[in-house]
Amino acid sequence: MSYFIDQQRKKAGRCLDRYRLKNKSFTLFSDDCWGGEVYKHFDHPFNTPFIGLMLEAPCYMRLVSEPKHYLAQPLVFQKHSFYQGIDALRARWHHYFPIATLGSDVEIQFLHYHSDAEAQEKWTRRVQRINWGNIFLKFDGSKAGATPELTQQFDQLPFPRLTLLREPQPEIQSALVVPRYVNDGMLQFERARPHFDLLGWLNRGAMHGSSLVRFYNQVFFPSSS
Repeated sequence: MSYFIDQQRKKAGRCLDRYRLKNKSFTLFSDDCWGGEVYKHFDHPFNTPFIGLMLEAPCYMRLVSEPKHYLAQPLVFQKHSFYQGIDALRARWHHYFPIATLGSDVEIQFLHYHSDAEAQEKWTRRVQRINWGNIFLKFDGSKAGATPELTQQFDQLPFPRLTLLREPQPEIQSALVVPRYVNDGMLQFERARPHFDLLGWLNRGAMHGSSLVRFYNQVFFPSSS
């Protein structure tokens, strides 16, 4: 019964969030599927190409450090990854997924696409939707490859930004420690949502909410056990 009640509360909370979202033209860059869950949460068009894919931390940091340069480059599909672990992942994945590069040194893994043509078409279409005056960035600072140096570099970027972490890093101003941290971006969104001001972040660039925001999250987005 409590699970059913919690689901109904979350459903009501999503409806309220959609009503209260004022910044409806945002573009979110994300290193994994977390960003796609934000758009789904608001039932919002994907105004970003960073949907259904992931980037390893070094490649993501190169891209977000010079986003206009890299996003103007064509996708070049590759037979093999820069990373042995990605080749191993593709070998055991339940379907083929494309790997492509931008420039010569940024690699993207299109995990939730089944062909190069599908990845190319959706990437190209969504790049054209980017609102360069309304960019938000999300980075997972606790995944493999996300060194403290890269995390600190991300925290200095001139955009509203959010750094998800397994453990506290007091020097990271954009940090959000996610209870019961997992690598899966979709599940990570569900676990992060109760613990920061998502609406405040998108509407005003402020991720740390007041006591009223914490009460709102407690009522509508209770943490799962």
